[in-house]
Parts: sequence; C-alpha cells; structure tokens
Amino acid sequence: MRIGLVFGSKADKVPVAIDMHSVDINSNKNIKQNASQCVPPSTGYSPLSIFIHDEGGYTTVAMAVALLVSLVLVFGAASAAWSTSRASEVQEVADATALAGANAVSGFTTVAQVSDAIVLSMGLAGLATIGTGLILSALPITHAAAIETINVGRSILDLRRNFAKSAATGLQKLEKALPALVMANAASCTSANSTQQLRYVGTAIPFPLTSETDYSFLDDGLSGEELENNAKKLQDASERKKDAMERADAAKEKAWRADCVDNPHCMRSRAQTLAGLSGAHNPNYASFKEWRFDYARIRSLNYYRTRAASEHPHGSSAEELTRSAARKQFYRFAAREMEKAKCIEKSDYVEMQLPELPHTAAMVRATSLYTDSIWPCTDEEEGRTLHSSLACLGATGSYSGTASLADIDSGAVRCCPKCGMNVQAQASAASASTNINNGYEHYWRIVVEASRDYLGAKNDEIAAEKELEGISEESDDLFQKAMDILAVERPDFVPAGAWGCVAVVMRDAGSVTPAELTGAFSPGAKLPAGAAISAATLAPEDSSGGSTVLSQLLSGIESQAGFGVAGIAQSALALWGKLLVDYGSAFEAAQSHVDGFLNDAGWLMGEKVAQSIKKMISSTVKSAGFEPADMRARKPVLVHSQEVLDKAGDGREQFGIVREIVQKLPNSGDAAAQVLAREVASQLGGPIFTVAEIEIPGTGVKIPLTIDVSKYLGGG
Repeated sequence: MRIGLVFGSKADKVPVAIDMHSVDINSNKNIKQNASQCVPPSTGYSPLSIFIHDEGGYTTVAMAVALLVSLVLVFGAASAAWSTSRASEVQEVADATALAGANAVSGFTTVAQVSDAIVLSMGLAGLATIGTGLILSALPITHAAAIETINVGRSILDLRRNFAKSAATGLQKLEKALPALVMANAASCTSANSTQQLRYVGTAIPFPLTSETDYSFLDDGLSGEELENNAKKLQDASERKKDAMERADAAKEKAWRADCVDNPHCMRSRAQTLAGLSGAHNPNYASFKEWRFDYARIRSLNYYRTRAASEHPHGSSAEELTRSAARKQFYRFAAREMEKAKCIEKSDYVEMQLPELPHTAAMVRATSLYTDSIWPCTDEEEGRTLHSSLACLGATGSYSGTASLADIDSGAVRCCPKCGMNVQAQASAASASTNINNGYEHYWRIVVEASRDYLGAKNDEIAAEKELEGISEESDDLFQKAMDILAVERPDFVPAGAWGCVAVVMRDAGSVTPAELTGAFSPGAKLPAGAAISAATLAPEDSSGGSTVLSQLLSGIESQAGFGVAGIAQSALALWGKLLVDYGSAFEAAQSHVDGFLNDAGWLMGEKVAQSIKKMISSTVKSAGFEPADMRARKPVLVHSQEVLDKAGDGREQFGIVREIVQKLPNSGDAAAQVLAREVASQLGGPIFTVAEIEIPGTGVKIPLTIDVSKYLGGG
C-alpha cells in the first residue's frame, strides 16, 4: 500500500513515496526505491526533517504517521474490547442458566401450594357442611335436609381424600423428576444462547438434589365417618324427641279440648252452668299452645269449692238427703285433692299429679272418703248406726259420734236402712257425671288421662333431649379432633432446588475476531475456551400472585362445573370457593365464612342442642388458629453460589458434585438439553402431566390438575 505525500518548502516541493506494503495504491505495481532517493538535496540535512519542518511546524509525514498509529490503536482496542466482551458473555449465560433452573423449581412450588390450598379448603368446607348436618340432625323437622347435608359433607371429604392421595402421588412423581427438569430447562437455556461463533454447553444443578418434603399431611385420614355416625345418633334421638313432642302435644290438645272446647260440653261450660263460675274464675283459652294443665286444676278447685259451699238437698226424702250429703263430701274431697295436686312444667322437669276422682265403690275404698270418720251415728236398738245426716228418719237414737264408711264394712257400725249411706251411695255421687258427657267429672277424667300421657311423653322428650346433649358433646370432641387434623402447621415444601440452583456453563474455543476489526490495522485472533459459575434461588414476590392463581383455578372449576350443582351442594361449593381464594393472606376470614354458611339455617336455631352445636362449630373453627398460608409467588433471583453450596453442606464436596454432573454432559448444548428432556419425559410419561383430579361435589365432574412442562424442555 503506497500513499503519495509531498515534503519541503512551498518553493521546493519534491514528491516522496513511503513504502507500507510495497503496493502502489494507484498502479498496484511494486515500487522499489532507495530511501536515499527520497531525500532532497540539502547541505544541512537532519533525519527529523521529514517530521519537523525547518520553519518549526510538523510535516505532512508526521501527521500521516500519527494518523496511522491512532488507527492501529483504535482498531486494536476495539478488537480487545470485542474479545473481552465475548469472554464475559459466558457469565451472563451462566446467570440466565441458573435463573432458568430455579424457574422450574418455582413452577413446582406453585403446583404444591395450590394442591395444599385445595386439600385444606376442601377439608374445612366438608367439616362445616357436616357440622350443619349435625345442627339439622338435632332438629326433628329437618332430618331430610340433615341427611342430604351430611351426605354432601361426606362426599366433599371423600373427594378431598381422593384428591389428596392422587396429589401426593403426583407431586412425589413430579418432584422425583424435578432435578432432571431443572437441568433440562437450564441446559435448554444455555443452548439457546449459543451462536455459530460461540457455542455454550452447561446446566444448573438443584440443591438439595433430592426431595426432603414430607407429604404425609396430604393423607391425614380425615373422613368424617365418626361425625356421620354421631349425626345418625342425633337423628335417632331427635326422632324420639319428635315423637315424644308430638305425643305430648296430642295429649295436651286433648286435655285442652276437654277443658275449653264444647263437644258437646267441656269443663268450662259445665262450671259456668252448674256452679255459675265466670270471668277470672272460669277463663277460656283459645289455643292449646297457651293452655296449661294447671289451668284445668285451678278451674276445678274453684268449681268444687263453689259446689261444696252451695250444695243442699233438693227435697226431704231420705234418698235425697243421702245424695246431697254424698255430693257435698265428694265436692269437699275433690277440692282438697285439687289443692294437693301438682302440675309442674319446666324445660328439664315435669311433674303431673292430677287426682282421678272416685266414681266406683272400689275407687271410693281407695280414698279418704272411705276411711275418714265424717258420718254421724246414733245408738239404735239394732246397734250403732251410720247415717248420711242426723235429719235422717232412721236417726231416732242418741247421737254417738262419727264413723267411716269402712266401719260399716268392718261391722263396727251398721248401715241405716232408711238413708242407706254406704260405699255404693258415695260412689254414686260422681258416677253419673263421670260416665255421661254432660257431667263435669266426665271431662275432668279426660284431662287426668291426658295428663298421664302427657307426663310420659314429656319424660321421653326430656330423656331424648339429654341424650341429644350427650351426643352433642361427643360431636364437639369429634369435631375438635377433626379440626386438629386440619389445623396442623402447613407443610414446608423442600423439593430439589429449594435451597437454590448452581449453574456451570462452558464456552468452546475458536471464535475468531470479526474481519471488520482486523486486516489492515489489527491481526485476527481466536477466543480461548472459558467457563463461568452462577447461582439462583427463590424469593417471594410481594404481590397477590398466589390469590390470583387460586382465583383463576376456582373460575376454571366453576366454569366446568356448569349448572349441575344445586341446593346444599351449591352452598357447600360456594363456601369452598371462598375458603380456597382466601387460603393465602386473608385465610383468617375462615371463621366468618363458616359462620355465614351455618347462619343459612338461622331460622332453625330455636332448639337448645342445635344452638349448642352451632356455637361449638364456630368456636372450634376460631380456636383452630389457621395460620395464613404464604401464597406469594416465588421468583428466581441471583445469589452467590457459595450461599447455595453452604446450605447443602460442605461447599467443596457439593461443588465436586456439580463438576461431576457437568462433566457428564454432552459437548453440544442441544444434545445436553435433549438428553435431559428425554429423561424428564421418561419419568413423567410426557410433557403434559396430571398431578391430580378435582371432582366437583354433587356433579361427578372431574377436573384434572395438569401442568405442561414442555416450556422447560426447550428444543427437546
């Protein structure tokens, strides 16, 4: 290459040629000239005169040389910068490789968290549904709904158990393939960064290399069978209670009708007609719900007191005197019996002692009417004689005190042949009014008989209530036991790569400096082989990513479930959805969601046991203390490789493992990725892997929870 230059003064310009590569730029002919031929004749010649003008300035030659040197330096520096840049790119590729490996671990962690969310939320939803069934089981009128509700709750727990088992199997299988998945994704990333000039090979090694996760929490044995059995006991006891209540109501209504409803008469109307009772002494009650047995007792007390006070003979015959005397004694006796009678009704205690008034001789003999010495006697020629009254025509002898009807039967006194006062006469005082439907005693007898039926039914009801309370306490213990199973500490997933992934990337030698940077000013060069190490681990993102994942999951479930869910199953599914979405940072709202579900049966809360069960369920859920699960997405971040190796144990030993694995990789990045991809596909059975299936309660619809690992397999 030859460049023509002019040296000398303005008046003495001599063309001079400087030989660079012995090539004439104009003629391309070789020019061989002696250096002396280029020197102008001068008597005061200096070697520097070609660079410094005699007038003190730089010559054109000096400027050309400076320019050439600068160009050489510029192109040399550019070539060096290119080489340095290409040499440092291996570190960038190593960083990307480490992040790619950790990204596969992040995907697995998300799947594991979602599975745990499904298991816990389904367990709580199932228990809350069975708990509602327990409440309904304690209510006699809602047994059909209770059975349906419990069946839905059991089905949820059964589906949960099936999902948990399949999820445990699926996650363990996926986790077993995770090391190969990590390395395949990392190797694919390394290969993707290769060019025709620069080829990279490498991968990322997860630490720990094998899983340390305990999946026993997914198979906790929660079935709800014991709660279902208790619900059946509650139903049996509440059925007995219902039957007892119905019998009690029937007996009470029967007594109320005898007391207040004419058919053709009743105690109220007969008391008004026979004794003239009215107003507060003889009230009417419009419904048996507001009526009490004691009201009939008080009415009867008023009636018999009034009848006893107003009783008198309606004639002077001995027979009429006897009937009147017998009636008077009967009324007095009945009034005393009404005073002693008891009608106590409490929620847990009923005592009913209403007297059965005597209307036969046998019944009279069983009362004080037979044994009380209340009848006047006289001494007659035939012996001491008992009369109904001293006004009796047969009472001609002297008065000799009183005697009882029992004395007649024992022979201590004789029955007056005129008045005929004896047991049969006393029994006849109430016989007719008891045995015909226009007598007061006829309706009183109905009340007494009904009171006995009522007492038996109420005792059965109280016994059933106590049994319900006992079963409720058992249910409390069983529910607490079930909640304890659910409320265990949430699992700590430690899959392969949980501590981090260490990447090693190697670069082949042979990359040549681009021609644009070499040639005239700089010689070409080849990059030597190189290697770099990097590491990445997972760090939680401060975002709602976890809740978003669960919300999207629920939306998918609801869309596939369609309109096949109704009734209690629909309510249970809605509860599960709320619990699932709030599994993350807002899971402390579990109690409010469960309370809302239980309150749907609020109009049925009148029963004591039902209220107790509801309160128990609510307080148990609250006391379970569910810790909000950390559902934040795990994002890969770069860290110092020594941090990951130190977590795994002896850093040098772990680094030796890394070196051994990397050395076994094929020389080609694509080949390494393909080998690892085939290993993943072999372990998972393909790029699309089903971890578990979620069955929607009440529909039979099964939704597979699948993951597509093809993006981690790159070109493989």
